[in-house]
Amino acid sequence: MDEVIFLEVLEGDGVDARHRLERFPATVGRAYTNDVILDDPKVSAEHLRIERREDGVLVVRDAGSQNGTWRVDPWARLAEMELVSDARVAVGDTVLRFRSRDHVVADTVVAEAPAAPRERLFERGLALPVAMLALLGTSLLEAYLGNYARTDWGSLTVAVVMPLALTLLWAGGWAVASRISRRQFHYRTHTTIACLVLLGAVVLPPAITALGFGLSLGRGLGWLQHLAFLGLMGWGLFWHLRYVTRWQSGRLVRVLAVVTLVFGALSRADDLLGNEPFSTSLEFPRTLLPPSFRLSGERSVEAFFAGTEGLQEEVDALVREE
Repeated sequence: MDEVIFLEVLEGDGVDARHRLERFPATVGRAYTNDVILDDPKVSAEHLRIERREDGVLVVRDAGSQNGTWRVDPWARLAEMELVSDARVAVGDTVLRFRSRDHVVADTVVAEAPAAPRERLFERGLALPVAMLALLGTSLLEAYLGNYARTDWGSLTVAVVMPLALTLLWAGGWAVASRISRRQFHYRTHTTIACLVLLGAVVLPPAITALGFGLSLGRGLGWLQHLAFLGLMGWGLFWHLRYVTRWQSGRLVRVLAVVTLVFGALSRADDLLGNEPFSTSLEFPRTLLPPSFRLSGERSVEAFFAGTEGLQEEVDALVREE
């Protein structure tokens, strides 16, 4: 390698820190006397040394560390290793990579954001409390209107506690992923996105039911609701991933489109294969809608019976087949 080498401290697939080394020997460890100081409790005070052999080749040597120095590929404990560009070693829980000065970097990624990026809706201070109140209020109202018996306060309590707990846990998982990949939690933003997704999941079924009632639609409502859920899921995943990954939005959209279509096809595989679902429970809307919601024209009794003229013929045909 060159006289000047760079030691990179890796964190996942990214680089946490880079150190320029020009003079040898150079030492790596936790002690403040080292040229490179690592904040890893499993690393010894002086863990390894980078030296130049008599033949001029740079080597990395374990300095008698307690937990040892390990070659990453192939994985093996080492006492001494010649340094080549992209060589990696593990010390404690830390992975180090060595690179030369002439290492070629990737092309610059063209930024999508304008010179002065606008604040997104999810990042505003009032977005979270407004979205949370809307979610809890809508969930409570949906549980109350859908209860056709005596008021069950336990069910109403669950209707508030469940979406709240699910939102906080879901956002917490994404926040940890953001902290690992982007070094920022973005917990408030992830919580706001989760609230909006769950709010949509609560509002969609009654909204589509009201649409079907108003337009006198029967067939296709199940597929419409399924497509709406897939779109809502894709929207939520897109914005969660924007705070986790560094992918461009175009790439994210393509990946999520494939994932959403595959998930949608698998979840409706029975319908696509023509299998009739069987259920022992009676499916019916639990919320009664007023007649004023109906936008389509009323159908007379005569028109109803006119549409059943061929029913008797079909029944007779089935009887003859048996």
